[in-house]
Amino acid sequence: MVTRMIKNYGPILLLFIYVMLGILIDQIFIRKAFLPKSTCALYTLSIKNPIEIPFQVSPNVQIINLSQPINADFKCINTKKLLNFINTTICLHETKNDRYVSNSFHGTNSIWEEEGVKRILQLLIRHPYLDFIDIGANIGTYTMYAAALGRFVLAIDCFAPNINRIHRAVQITNVANRVVLIQNAIFTHSGQYLHLKNYSRNIGGQELDISKKLFINQNVINNPYIVKTIKFDELLPILVARGVRGAIIKMDIERSESFVVESGSRVFDTLEIPFVQMEWMGVRSYPDRAKVIIDFFVKRNYDPKTDSCKLLSITQHATWPGGICWIKRNVSNFC
Repeated sequence: MVTRMIKNYGPILLLFIYVMLGILIDQIFIRKAFLPKSTCALYTLSIKNPIEIPFQVSPNVQIINLSQPINADFKCINTKKLLNFINTTICLHETKNDRYVSNSFHGTNSIWEEEGVKRILQLLIRHPYLDFIDIGANIGTYTMYAAALGRFVLAIDCFAPNINRIHRAVQITNVANRVVLIQNAIFTHSGQYLHLKNYSRNIGGQELDISKKLFINQNVINNPYIVKTIKFDELLPILVARGVRGAIIKMDIERSESFVVESGSRVFDTLEIPFVQMEWMGVRSYPDRAKVIIDFFVKRNYDPKTDSCKLLSITQHATWPGGICWIKRNVSNFC
């Protein structure tokens, strides 16, 4: 009977054995040889070629430990509810030192840049695959609302008093699982220490002074007006590790926006970034920086538009409004 079964089913048994041997060889030898090393991961986008990006983050990137308690006597308030369902907590500077941002918060009645925040929230709701990158987070208005919506947020600011307030607000609202907070200035060179210009009554709005570099000592490290630089591309491993495929960017870093694009081409070439909200008021006074920004975005098929989606003329950039948007030409539902 056994002999008869082998005779009848022999070809099928041989085929089964060959298949199993093939699978075994694939698992043991082939895959082992071609799997990426443990320090790398294959990040694939639907519209771009697969690339390998190391997960190792530059030692110059200063990531805040949001699980560490921060004991500080800040005034923290519950904010206005936007879009009828999203509110959060913001920790403020004293208004005598911050006449613009902190002074815009009046209980549940008003917030800083309310229309801009609402626009970002509406876009995130409309495009659920996008996360949020807040470059120049200040005290975290955009960051905290985007986190309250449930999105991952990469927030970058270089001024320690701002960082501390975001840190406290994140802990109060229990959103540390979806916020990565970076304390660095973005510049064309990494690992340098630069001054912030100190403006009275605008404590969170300092401009990066690139006229001189500083030598490292304890006084430098402990001075909130002296900041360490990174390149924007150095944050790409964090975004990849968190599974970010696409993001909306808000960029407001006091005339230093050109440094982001000069040091961030890999971020833009790797991720889907259909929309960038940018402060333009200060950039207008630096024609060379304005040209760097325009050339970067035009090369990547972005159009400059007003907040109301009116197309702006490239040749008239000196008269553009104080806030603009860069929108990719091949995307829809961003206006």
